[in-house]
Amino acid sequence: MSHNNVVIISAHPDDMEIGMGGTVAKLVESMAVITSVVVTNGGRSSNPFALTEQRMAEVRREEALRAAGVLGVKDVIFCDEPDAADEVNATAVKRRLVETLARLRPTEVYTLDEELDRHPAHRLAGKLARESVLEAGIHLSGGIWAYEIWGPFATWDRLEYIDRYAAKKMAAIAEHHSQVATIPYGEGVLGLNRWRAVFADPKASAPAGLYAEVFRRITFSPLSKVGKDNPR
Repeated sequence: MSHNNVVIISAHPDDMEIGMGGTVAKLVESMAVITSVVVTNGGRSSNPFALTEQRMAEVRREEALRAAGVLGVKDVIFCDEPDAADEVNATAVKRRLVETLARLRPTEVYTLDEELDRHPAHRLAGKLARESVLEAGIHLSGGIWAYEIWGPFATWDRLEYIDRYAAKKMAAIAEHHSQVATIPYGEGVLGLNRWRAVFADPKASAPAGLYAEVFRRITFSPLSKVGKDNPR
């Protein structure tokens, strides 16, 4: 296949939009075909409308589909796990991820950072993504990348200017009405994206753009198998 096939593995229905919505819109414009995989149903997140956990999960699924439509994401796969890292059936999720990766054979995978993100469900999603890529035995010509949400990266391997896509990113985040009603994720992350662009390069005479998202490259060192894959 000549086109760029991309899989994004997230913990919650709005992670992708917050962490890399601008880059997603940019990838779609460059003709990439994007599949988003959401591990948990988000049923226990910010809940200003006092919905039941089941109803909240349904609402969040609808919001995720609308946001994916805004960005141009082709497909959203919901693993529908409970919204708590210690209740996620890691074996079932990994089986689903390996099957999806083997079927789609992506050129690039994006996920959350299993070491630097402060949210336990985010770290788990990143870990399962890395292990699944290894298990699926696929060659990712574009590599596997972590995007940032709950914890800015001190160093990064890639910076994407999203000036032309910032409005689309904000619109996608805004589709998550149940979440942004109480937590202004959009303006919070836009502040980070603005900071990234302004402070990208200490030697630059002027910023190269207005807004940027950054990514860390996830590597598979031979030693990473030891200890990391053994459940605690």
